Order: sequence, then structure tokens, then C-alpha cells
Amino acid sequence: MFSWLRRWKRSGILAKPVSASWERTLQASIPFFTHLHQDEQHHLRQSVQIVVAEKNWEGCGGLVLTDEHRVTIAAQIARMTLGFDDEYFDEIKSILVYPDAYLAKSQSNLGSGVVMEEQSGRAGEAWYRGPVVLSWSDVLATVQGHNRGRNVVIHEFAHQFDMRNGSHADGIPPIESSEVAAGWQEILERDFERLREMCSRGHPAVLDCYGATSPAEFFAVASETFFEVPQALQAEWPDLFRELARFYQQEIIG
Repeated sequence: MFSWLRRWKRSGILAKPVSASWERTLQASIPFFTHLHQDEQHHLRQSVQIVVAEKNWEGCGGLVLTDEHRVTIAAQIARMTLGFDDEYFDEIKSILVYPDAYLAKSQSNLGSGVVMEEQSGRAGEAWYRGPVVLSWSDVLATVQGHNRGRNVVIHEFAHQFDMRNGSHADGIPPIESSEVAAGWQEILERDFERLREMCSRGHPAVLDCYGATSPAEFFAVASETFFEVPQALQAEWPDLFRELARFYQQEIIG
């Protein structure tokens, strides 16, 4: 019943053509858009239409959201789901957008019943089954080419993929084949330790050292790197690149 109703609603969303302003924003958000096959462009447009229409978009910290914000963010989501059919992160109902990096509270258990609460600056957050929180200035920096290898939208939605097989992200997204899952876990553990070692020695790497903080962050950082600088990732981390290409079911244009 609900799946039929959802399909019916989506057919109504897709019946409306993409406006010229949306098309300009979409192409500006995905530099290689014009190099894609027509069916891939069509897929991206439809994904953007559905994500924009179905999510509850909230501007925070005084930000008044416009279609430019929504389409730009939805375009990044559509990039990472291009290899999937009907993937719109249905479990995520709300996307919250701040104008810049924002302060968020966190708690640390120090033992003996002592809990320390502190605030830290963040560019994004991903909560189990939503919401997803984003900093617009960080989104825009990626789109404008000022944030090489980084993409906060892809980073946070990679966490959402990761949490689909449990309420906590652990770096291992749902993979149907047990054999492929075992191979992914082996590469994750090996390359995570390699990144930790490189970062501890101060060696530069195409992967940001934030990925060395935990396996969950490693998967999220690797995902944004895969989409933003694929050639560099493939050259430096070929096995990791191969597994990400298999998971996202995409041949990335460098």
C-alpha cells in the first residue's frame, strides 16, 4: 500500500519539468555533468527532484533556504547514488543546513559515573535515521573547487549508508555478498591502519587524516575522496578504490 502510494506521489513529482534555474544549479554542482550519458543525466535530474521534494529542509542559524541550497545539496546526494536504482535515503526525513560550521554538544564518559559535556565546531553530522546536518559554506567550498578531496554531503550520507546494518557506524556498509563483505573488511582494517601510521608520521596522503580517527570516519573520508579526487585515490590506494567502486557501482570520471 505504502510503496504504491510512494510511487504514485513520485510520478507526480517527476511529471514536472526541471526549471532552467535548477538546471544551471545542477550543472554548476556537478562539473562533469555534461560529460555523462543522457540516461545518467536523466537519472541525476530525477534523483534531485525527488530528494528536494520529499525531504524536510530546515535552515538553521538564521539561514533562509532557497532552491539553490536544496538543489546543490541534492545534486551531491544524487552523485553518490547514481549507481543505484530508486535510492533516495527514504529513512532520512530532514536535512538541516547552517550557514557555516556550527557548535554542537557532545558527551564523554570518563568513568565512575562522570560525564563531561563539551561543545565542538562541526561541518556536518549524521544521526541514525536522520536528521543530517550540514554547513552550507562547506558545501559551497566543494562546489566551487576550494575544498579539494572534501565533500561534507557525501561524507555524512556515507555514514547513513554505514548505519543501515546497525544503529552505529562502523565502517562496514551493508554488502549482500558475504565474500565481498569479508574482502571489504580486510581492506578496511589494513588501509585504516596504514592511514593511521602515515598520519602519525606526518606523511601527506590523499586521504584526510580525519579518516584515521575511526573505521567509520575512514569509510566516510574514503567515500568523499573517491568522488572528489578519484584518480589520486586510485593511484595511492588501488584496492580501496576498487572496493568503493564496487560498493557505489560507479565508474568515476576523474
